[in-house]
Amino acid sequence: MEFNFIRIGTLCTWLFLLTNLAKAQTTVNRSFTGSIVDYKNAPQSNATVILKNEQDTSIVQSTQSNDQGRFTFKNVEPGNYLIKISMIGFETFVRSGILIDAGPKQATLGVIRLRVSPQMLNNVIVKGTTPRIERRIDRTIVNVDQNIANAGSTVLEVMKKLPGVQITTDGQVTLNGRSGINVMIDGKPTYLSASDLATLLNGMPSANVQKIEIMTNPSAKYDASGNAGIINIVKKKNQREGFNGSLNGSYGQGYYGRYNGGISLSYKTDSYNLYLDNSYAYGKDLFNRTVGMDVLDGNNALQSKRTSNNDNITADKAYSPTLGLDLYLSGNTTLSLTGTATVQSRSDQTLSSMNIFDGNQSLTGTEYFSALNKNKPFNYTTGIALARQLDSSGRELAFNLDYACYRNNAQQYNHTSLNDASGSFLNRSIVFLDQSRRLGIYAFKVDYTHPLKGQGRLEVGLKSSYIKANNNNDYYNYLNDRNILDSLQTDYSVNSENINAAYVNIKKTYKRLGIQAGLRAEQTATQGRQLLTGESVRQNSLSLFPTVFFDYKLNEQQGLMIRLGRRIERASYNELIPFRRPLTPALYFQGNPDLKPQITWHGEVAWSWRGELFLTAGYNIDRNYVRTLPYLDSNRVTVTRTPTNIQRSSSWNIDLSYSRKFTNWWTTNTTFSLYQNRFSGQVGNFRLDDPGIPTIYFSSNNIFSIAAKLSAEADFEYNSKRQLVTSSFGAYSTLDIGVRQLLFKSKGAFTIKVTNVFQSESHNVIDRYENLYQYSYFNFYTRAVRVNFSYRFGNGKVAKSRKESSSTDEQKRANR
Repeated sequence: MEFNFIRIGTLCTWLFLLTNLAKAQTTVNRSFTGSIVDYKNAPQSNATVILKNEQDTSIVQSTQSNDQGRFTFKNVEPGNYLIKISMIGFETFVRSGILIDAGPKQATLGVIRLRVSPQMLNNVIVKGTTPRIERRIDRTIVNVDQNIANAGSTVLEVMKKLPGVQITTDGQVTLNGRSGINVMIDGKPTYLSASDLATLLNGMPSANVQKIEIMTNPSAKYDASGNAGIINIVKKKNQREGFNGSLNGSYGQGYYGRYNGGISLSYKTDSYNLYLDNSYAYGKDLFNRTVGMDVLDGNNALQSKRTSNNDNITADKAYSPTLGLDLYLSGNTTLSLTGTATVQSRSDQTLSSMNIFDGNQSLTGTEYFSALNKNKPFNYTTGIALARQLDSSGRELAFNLDYACYRNNAQQYNHTSLNDASGSFLNRSIVFLDQSRRLGIYAFKVDYTHPLKGQGRLEVGLKSSYIKANNNNDYYNYLNDRNILDSLQTDYSVNSENINAAYVNIKKTYKRLGIQAGLRAEQTATQGRQLLTGESVRQNSLSLFPTVFFDYKLNEQQGLMIRLGRRIERASYNELIPFRRPLTPALYFQGNPDLKPQITWHGEVAWSWRGELFLTAGYNIDRNYVRTLPYLDSNRVTVTRTPTNIQRSSSWNIDLSYSRKFTNWWTTNTTFSLYQNRFSGQVGNFRLDDPGIPTIYFSSNNIFSIAAKLSAEADFEYNSKRQLVTSSFGAYSTLDIGVRQLLFKSKGAFTIKVTNVFQSESHNVIDRYENLYQYSYFNFYTRAVRVNFSYRFGNGKVAKSRKESSSTDEQKRANR
């Protein structure tokens, strides 16, 4: 295994020595205290006290008051802060302008008296809720469980509703029309092809997800992979003491039925936190595609024409268990062990009929095609994380070792029957594809955090990963009552990739200005071998990826942010394999082993007002943009879609987001985006000069409080016509509505919702390429009625605050 443990061990030893040498530079931090009482001066215990940075309101520490009502924050860096105190039955207390200097004495806030909440009557408590969308300096956070319309959905369905996100029929994720999104789960990349990732996410209930983070320009601490940014899916994790759990179940009926359910159990003490999650999901979907394809000669005159009607039926089953253990070895050291598995079964059936015409549009024949694709993916990931706080100043060191394995055995059965114009039988072909994919991933990472004088922090880290992929694709023709191997169309390839990375990231806060700058270096060595032909490809490169963030507070209500960075998008293993796989009678897909990485420079400026209104303008410059293009085959009958590099690309976007609680019964989260993509370059004999078209994206989520425990929600999304290289996509919209009733002292919830109320998600796709014009119309039958029930149980006692360890941060990291 090409995994240089000696090199990593040497670097880790060097890093550990560096942490001790840097100890002399540690800034002198302070602690401060206070006490909480009610209007009768009675001490109040278990009040939640949060310390925030006054500049960007980020959380620094949190704790709870003790039995005497006292709270203490230790090791606080000098700077300006604010505190927020909340407690059931009392109004939230906020004090800003807290200055912590570098003096030797302990600071104190004195006695803080809470006022009784006027809204607490007859044991009815009005509680604050987490906002659906949060926006921070480097990311947008969507809290999944705050959206009623998400109840009973899969994660793939939830991702389709993220601001600016679209998902194609083959599962490719785009953001503001840009592909190349690095999708992670709990900070760890998935490494899967678009179709395999869609299968995985379609089997994952959204009830298991706490939030989804969208980072258009991640810091140097994160992997440089993903030219359009990172989407990180963060699963729920228990933070309460004792035995706790939750269960959920959902059933939906549309064109077909679907259901899912799960249970989560945990037991947390001062010494450990043991948790177990189990979920099962089943879903069946139908979409219809009508296609018209014109083949043109050199003078753009019609040479032949084909029209087809295609029904696609998919059925997915998925079982996903997760087991984890956090061991609190001491007050400063945490050891975390995790393991997750996903066992799936997917059936994908295509039924197609095609009419064939000549240049005079006279019928010459009819072709019938059926394909049955059966997949059985099995994935599992395991990880060990050790985090230690080195001293009281805030120095932290974290080690992580991860292993992941992805397996998929796919079998595809294709039947094709050809008739002449009169309907008389001409010939039949039967093809069997036996495909096997194996992906093994080893990754090691070490991160060190060191406080700087004032409000600053230095982060450095090293990471090494090794990935090996085996792809075996056997192509059989059914002849004389048996399958005969076709060696000319069979492929067996082995690909490997070794990435070694190092980064440094510095954060510094002045009076009104926050600065973050980083540099990441990645050395990538890849190798691909075709075992049947003996061909091989080797690449070795070293690249630098800088990032810079500026956050300036104009006044108490307005802020200005600037983000700049460079990123890379490496081809997926599925895109590199030159195996040609049939999709319909006239359409094939084939990988391209000569694909180059896509490089992107990204910049954006964002203005905010009162934390409610956000205006963002962004611009991207790409080199070697990767896009799957349709190529007319030499027989001038069939089309093969192949991933291709386009030399130059650029795009701009303007986003306007508004989040506000207008009244006690109405809250809105609304986003309006305008973007455009431009492409140019030479592909074969075809010259690309595509200026693109301005595209509008609009989404609005509105929550209505009907009664104390009854709420309703309306979720609307609109996408106008958009263009991407040689393809244009028609406009479409969706509307979801739902109602939620809280039950059993708010521990349970019953939700009923209707998705795609007006069945308005269908749209057309037009492809124009060299000697080829293709028009498709996709009919999506996604309107459905769904009911969902969830219930949580246990003692419900919030655990006493512990200083957040590096392992918590590592669970949010990119680990590629």
